[in-house]
Parts: sequence; structure tokens; C-alpha cells
Amino acid sequence: MTILVPIEIKVREFNSRSFLISKLINNTNFDVVIGEKSKVYNLFKHNTGMYLLSKGGPKPTFRFPKEKYKNNFIGIMDEEGPIMNMDNNEMRTRLHDYIIKNIDDYFFWGDKDLFSAKKYFKRYVNKINNFGHPKYDLLKKENIKFYKTEINKLKKKYGKFIFIPLSHSTDQIVNKDKYTIHNYNIKKNLNKTLKNYKKFLINDKKNYLKLISFVENLAKKNPNLNIIIRPHPRQKIDLVQKRFSKNFHNIKVVYEGVITSWIAACDLYIHSGCTSFLEAASLQKKIIYVYEKEDYKSSKMFKDYGYYFESYKKCLQFLTRKIKYKFFKLNNSSKPKSIITNTKNNKYFYKDFIRFLKKNYHNKLKPLQILYSKKNKLEIFYSKCKVLVKKQILKFSTLRYFLSLINVSYLLTTEYKKKKFPYLNKSELKDSLNRIPTKKFDIIELSENLFLIKKI
Repeated sequence: MTILVPIEIKVREFNSRSFLISKLINNTNFDVVIGEKSKVYNLFKHNTGMYLLSKGGPKPTFRFPKEKYKNNFIGIMDEEGPIMNMDNNEMRTRLHDYIIKNIDDYFFWGDKDLFSAKKYFKRYVNKINNFGHPKYDLLKKENIKFYKTEINKLKKKYGKFIFIPLSHSTDQIVNKDKYTIHNYNIKKNLNKTLKNYKKFLINDKKNYLKLISFVENLAKKNPNLNIIIRPHPRQKIDLVQKRFSKNFHNIKVVYEGVITSWIAACDLYIHSGCTSFLEAASLQKKIIYVYEKEDYKSSKMFKDYGYYFESYKKCLQFLTRKIKYKFFKLNNSSKPKSIITNTKNNKYFYKDFIRFLKKNYHNKLKPLQILYSKKNKLEIFYSKCKVLVKKQILKFSTLRYFLSLINVSYLLTTEYKKKKFPYLNKSELKDSLNRIPTKKFDIIELSENLFLIKKI
């Protein structure tokens, strides 16, 4: 009876997954495997009776046809959600009929997601589940203590501070233009889509530069108030740092730890379309959304929580009136109950998920039979050669295109992949599981960055 939990972006997914695992240990007899995505997928392919809790993805990256893995099971909980925030092309490829017919279950974040995607599930109604997302279980009043140590450290170090997570397409590790279009696997209206997307990228860069100017003006008006800028995971931190003048010592460009602790510790959350605002809204923080000249990529959901400005100048004028002596005279946001099911007081993802597993898979899942085998010297040498060859291929647009036809993820650089998943060790996994009272368990290292967790 084994649940497989892959991690793609560690800083985004690890804590919510370890929290869910602690609840599985406390309330079921399932074994759980957690680790680097590719290694977890390897176990899925070589064992039977496995349940894979996948993070979703576009059609070109889906590699699990049901006829080949008919004795295994897949549930998708899309980490790039909520789905309601995706444009038509993105939604079409992530909810492609080929994916839906080959999985067993789909977990929506909330009612609005379900409404936005219902046309893709007309023939697969039995696969729909609306439980929310485990990271919002951690934001419950009784669970936010999970981040107590980190929150206290941030408040001690920065005092009262404004938190601004970036969500722009500039200064990225990967070429956003080329990767996204390949990722969508667009066949129809490609030229129109390219034109619209390039228009979005131009407008988004303009907003990015205006936001930087806005932050510097805000810092100038509030010299004793720290402003924390958190780059997007795909951005190069050194490029972001260079955007800001060194004259402002109260502007800190920092990419450390889990974003949740920063949101919980901050006194004001400002964004230009970052979905982490849902965590801020769940914690009922003071929120400001500012973005000029919105287009097809924008979403109404950003405007519904906190304050909305379509002018950076007006936003600055507003904050000049509202911030006095580090005191923020703004209203707190409401909770996003229609977007995230488990932000409602009586709803928990882990409770619904455990009931669901016990009802549908109690007698179908099996223990691991084939453990992960480490690479031999020849395989290691082959892997290193592939990295070197890929570096050369990525320098040429034509070769990049043909590489994307094999697998779009091949366009991602080694630098980006290491940033997404640097490592996972036994001690940090044990520490994370023990932050919530958990029954006795054993952690078995199957390979580097791959662990089996069993209740004792």
C-alpha cells in the first residue's frame, strides 16, 4: 500500500507534502515515498499497485499511458493552479483529453476551478474531486505553528516589512518565450497565439520596470521600513538585484526559504499577479495588487482580494497616505473560499484525501517490490555527456525546436533544474514530519533524494 509523492520545486512543495504525509502516517497504514520527481516516476514505472500523486503538467510531458501501467493509479493535483487563472491554451494542454483519460483522479483547488474546467470532464465526471490543496491546510490557525520558527526569525531580522513576490517574465533563467510556446504544444492559431504572447511579454516587462521604480520611490518615502523583494523561482537573483539602486539599503532582494513564512511574517503584501496572493488572502493579510494595461493573461481573481490599482503612481500616493510610522492603515483581505475549498473553516484537504484513499484504494495498493537502483559508472558517464551535449544544443534555435519535439522539459537548463530541486536529506525530512505530532515512523533512504516512510 504505497503512495508516491514526487517533488519538482522543493521550496514550493516540500512542506505541504510532508504535512500531508504526517497525516497519512497518523491516520492510515499506507507507506509513502517522497523525493525527486524523476526518481519517484521511476518507481512508478517499475512497480505495481502504486498511487502517484502527480503535480500535473502539459500534454507533451505526460508519459503514463494507462494500458502500460494498468495496475497503477494516478491522481493529479496541479501545482500551477488554480486552473481558473490559466489562459485557454494553457488550460487546453494541461487538461488535454489524453491526460484525463489516462489518469484515475483529478483534484481541483476549489469551486471556481471546477466551473472553469468542467467542459474537459464531460466524459470523466467520476474522476473529479474538489478538496482544495494541502498547503492551505497549513495556513489554518492550528497549523500555522508549523512555520513558527521561521516567522519569528524573519520578524526579528526585518521588523515590520513589506513583502513583494515577483511574477514577471523578465530576468529569467530559461527563455520564457520559447519554452512556453513549446510547452503549450499549440497546433491551431499558432501565429495569433505567438503574436498575443509576445505582446504580453512586452507589456509584462514594462510593468516589471515600473514596479522597480515604484519600489524605489516607496523605499525613499519610508527609509526605516524594509521592503523584501522575492524573485520568481525561474528568475536569476543576481539580475534582479542589479535592477535596484544600491542607494536604497531598505530594499532587500532575497530568495530564501518557503514563501509561506514570509507572507505570514509581513505587514503588507504587494504583488503584480502572483498566485501566492492566495496564501496571503487565506491568512487575511493586507494586500495590494498593482498592474497596468492588463491583457488576456490577466485574471479577475487578483482584483477581488485586497486593493487594486492600475496605476503605480496612484498606488504610491495611496500608500503615502496609509503608511505612517510603520503603521499600515489598510483593511485586511477576505478569505478566497470560492477559489480554495479548504480555506473554509470546516474543510481540510488531508481529511477528504484520506477518506477518499480508504474508500477507493484500500485493497488495490501494494508495498514497493522493486526498489530504486543506483546508476553504475557507465550510466553516470552517459548522464554527464548528455548535459554537455545539451548545453551546446540550447545555443541554437533550430536545434532547440527539434529538442522540444522529443520532450519540452529538455529545454530547461541544468542551472534551473538545480534551483528547483537542490537536494533532499533524511534529517530535514524527519524534522519536517515531526513539526506536527506524528506517530512513530521509519525513514528508509532508497537513493539520493528518495525516501520511503513507513509507520512503525
